[in-house]
Amino acid sequence: MPNNSEENNIVLVGFMGAGKTTIGKLLAKSLGFSFIDTDEELEKEEGMSIAQIFEKNGEEYFRELESEFIKNFRLSKCIIATGGGMPCHKDNMAKLKVLGTVLFINTPYDSIIERLKLNQDSRPLLKSSLSNERDEFHSLFLKRQQIYKSSDKEVVGDNNPSHILEEILKIVGG
Repeated sequence: MPNNSEENNIVLVGFMGAGKTTIGKLLAKSLGFSFIDTDEELEKEEGMSIAQIFEKNGEEYFRELESEFIKNFRLSKCIIATGGGMPCHKDNMAKLKVLGTVLFINTPYDSIIERLKLNQDSRPLLKSSLSNERDEFHSLFLKRQQIYKSSDKEVVGDNNPSHILEEILKIVGG
């Protein structure tokens, strides 16, 4: 483990719909850490939804906001649920590893698709991909998986949050 998880942060990465927020909240409660969802923080900062940020300013602007968030983050003892693309932009994965232990929640593609169908209006990349081609979305999934695999540790995401929580607690010693 590259960082002492009792003092440092735990950063959750994975594709959209992987369960980072759900697991992150459970993990924070279990460890007595604070929980931070980077998308929610950026929405507060910008005063608009992620979809609105994408629509108004574009994806590149949003990715720069994510990079700035990492650069300026100074808290400890936090569980940080990242947006799905955050670790994939420039050198963000390396910067996330400085913040704490990075855990990849590796959820199967079919599970992600089922989850996201319920919530596609709030996910700009999903909405545009589903309206264009399913193949493009799967390609994005595969491309990002390679980046996520450079995380410090990996946990298989299934449909049982308490099982995933148990696996993470074994990894971080909680």
